[in-house]
Amino acid sequence: MTWTEKYRPKNFLEIKGQDEAVRKIKNFVESFNLGKLTKTAKKALILHGGPGTGKTTLVHVTALEFQAEIFELNASDLRNKNKLHEILKPAIEQKSLIKKRKIILVDEVDGISAVDRGGLTELLSLIAISPYPIIITANDIWKKKLSPLRKKSELIKLNDINYGTIKDVLIKVLREENKFLDNDVLTEIAIKSKGDLRAAINDLHIASRLDDVSVSDISERNKQESIFSALQYVFKNANLDTKMLEV
Repeated sequence: MTWTEKYRPKNFLEIKGQDEAVRKIKNFVESFNLGKLTKTAKKALILHGGPGTGKTTLVHVTALEFQAEIFELNASDLRNKNKLHEILKPAIEQKSLIKKRKIILVDEVDGISAVDRGGLTELLSLIAISPYPIIITANDIWKKKLSPLRKKSELIKLNDINYGTIKDVLIKVLREENKFLDNDVLTEIAIKSKGDLRAAINDLHIASRLDDVSVSDISERNKQESIFSALQYVFKNANLDTKMLEV
């Protein structure tokens, strides 16, 4: 088992660096389950952010916390209307066989826009009738074709995780594994992961197997950012009007 799987969070307290996202997803699912969503409320939730920030993990933890069955599909495999209708529609019509609640996870919705044959339109129609909360993940939600989905969903941005938080997680993992790495190496892994906790844990796993690891052995990650993320950085995380970026 990889360390990323072995140390995947099992509850909200174990999710690090995403307190605001945790609070919002809890409120959304709770309100949905209790029937407290207003007629004008968004019926789907989109978690968006860079790789390794915990989008998919957060949905799985939410299902555990709410004792809900999770039905998961990857949008990259469901690019046409018929396929989406065939798989997702029965999932939202059938009650869970083993638990009282259900959460629908549509992972990596970016893929559905690549060669869309009516899949996005079908997803929007199924969101409208779903009796279960639908949670969608995306690395980059700001593509033009995804504009209709943004308008129908509540958006939650998952931030790149602070390197200090990542380093704390790495130290905890090493203690659990009864292993040791030089403090400077840990710092370098945390910094060069660029907010990607999954990548940092993978690097840690590899480094722990080597006889001798130095700071110079750790290469820089080439992590691409969306144009929206880049603009946020330029404006020092100012609250930008997202409508200005929809073209």
